[in-house]
Amino acid sequence: MNTHTANILTGLAALIAAGVTAQAQYIWTTLDDPVAGTGTNGPDTLTDNFSGTNVVGGYGFWYDGGVIHGFVASGTNWTTLDDPLAGSGLNQGTYATGMSGTNTVGWFIDSNGVAHGFLYNGSTWITLDDPQVSGVGVSGDTYAQGIDGTNISGFCVTASGVNHGFLYNVVANTWTSLDDPLAGSQGTIAERIEGTNIVGGYYDGAGNEHGFLYNVIRRTWTTLNAPLAGHGSGQGTLVFNVSGTNIVGTYWDSSGQGHGFLYNGSTWTTLDAPLGISTFALGIQGANVAGIYWDSASIIHGFLATPTPQLTLTLSGNALRVYWPYWNNLLTGWTLQQSPDLSTTNWTPSGSPSNDSTNNFITITPPAGNLFFRLSQQ
Repeated sequence: MNTHTANILTGLAALIAAGVTAQAQYIWTTLDDPVAGTGTNGPDTLTDNFSGTNVVGGYGFWYDGGVIHGFVASGTNWTTLDDPLAGSGLNQGTYATGMSGTNTVGWFIDSNGVAHGFLYNGSTWITLDDPQVSGVGVSGDTYAQGIDGTNISGFCVTASGVNHGFLYNVVANTWTSLDDPLAGSQGTIAERIEGTNIVGGYYDGAGNEHGFLYNVIRRTWTTLNAPLAGHGSGQGTLVFNVSGTNIVGTYWDSSGQGHGFLYNGSTWTTLDAPLGISTFALGIQGANVAGIYWDSASIIHGFLATPTPQLTLTLSGNALRVYWPYWNNLLTGWTLQQSPDLSTTNWTPSGSPSNDSTNNFITITPPAGNLFFRLSQQ
């Protein structure tokens, strides 16, 4: 159980927050879809991205040749997403990669083993096929990876195995090819979009992978290489997501081991799940990171990494308000407890919190004497 404590001194002459650690530390929460099955290397749950308090991804027998299913998790409610055109055979199915408002994007693999992007608005499924790999006389796969408003980012793979990024505008119905000028013959993989920024990766002429940040308005390409990334086959850097000045992704070191990372424009921070052998950081929202890790049995688990929460206390007249971060509280499981004595083990719940979409808060009229608060995560 994780706990963090705050104290109110007698007469509320001062407010002291005690035992709260720095924001640089993370609380790691494993997210496994409750309906995922079991298998030689399963159940596998991939937490890919999130929007607000919704988490999207997929579950299934990813490396056992089974069927995959998309999902949206809102709090403790997990909803399965299966595109009606998805196949139900080995290595077929649906995977969700991004969400904006009520719109979800991702890709599905049909009964012929061909991948198609999709846009789902809660009632209607729209198939998205990049013109470069669809039509008479051509073939290939399309993967929709991210959405922001009416813009969808992703990549296609031609029949000859070349990757091309794309930007698709839903309203204008226009497809724009995104090819990093430094990319070699293997091409460019565009991942997520936020505003005018798109991130992803490209392969150079030697087959090494590099991350990129592309600005749609300025049409500028910035290469991103994690300092600890290796430079050989199966090594390098891939950027998966962007939120403001924060970027997350994965780098493979010189031994081929995968590590998640957070890059804020100046500092690279490695993110390795405590229970993981390899970690991929796939989604970011503010300071919260989502992704996947492989455990020692090669089972894939989704995760949510949230900064260690801090209690904030304010006083207005006789009303005391205690705040802590709201983001997906149902998943992270933090509850506020209180006690008049730190030496006791008899902590009691402080009540049901309200929230303003940024913070949880509880307002109380404190009694005389000491009163201590802590956040507890079961």
